[in-house]
Amino acid sequence: MPWRVTAKGTEMRFQRSASILIGATFAIPALTGLATTANADIVVGGCYGGQLTTTNVPGGGSVGMDTNVTGGLTDCGLPGISGGMLNVRYPFNVVTGSNSGTGAGGNPANGTIAWSDGSVSVLSGNWVTSPVGQNAISTFGVLSGPGAGQQLVLGTRQIANAGSVGGGSGGAGEVMVIDALFH
Repeated sequence: MPWRVTAKGTEMRFQRSASILIGATFAIPALTGLATTANADIVVGGCYGGQLTTTNVPGGGSVGMDTNVTGGLTDCGLPGISGGMLNVRYPFNVVTGSNSGTGAGGNPANGTIAWSDGSVSVLSGNWVTSPVGQNAISTFGVLSGPGAGQQLVLGTRQIANAGSVGGGSGGAGEVMVIDALFH
């Protein structure tokens, strides 16, 4: 049967085409908005100073203790955030000779950063401590809070070590923050 165009058929095709066009017009901004929202939480920059203290506490490390790293992150170039309080804990490891874990890429560590705006980033990764006077780089995945889904790379320099535990160089110490940057 040959095609016939009637006024009614043309009108229906026009309505169907117009509905599809209007639907697509509203869908594109909605999809664009979703992409923009997903990227809104990306944090660019970080902090460029601070000082941390390491202390040994009872725990599950190889000599029955863990190491806490606590202290302030300062000089932060983040929107609405001027600083933060870092708190990281990892097991003391006598096998590596200290709590540094330098030979194994660091010790598994978990912690938080309580930011000056009241938000909290939850971290999980590896803490690396260098010998006194040398730099170290520790890398954490940000599980939640500012920077969620990104990495936080923390550059530090151990500036003092107050003691020896289990034949290693663990114990209380002072660590300078070089930078803490989101990637």
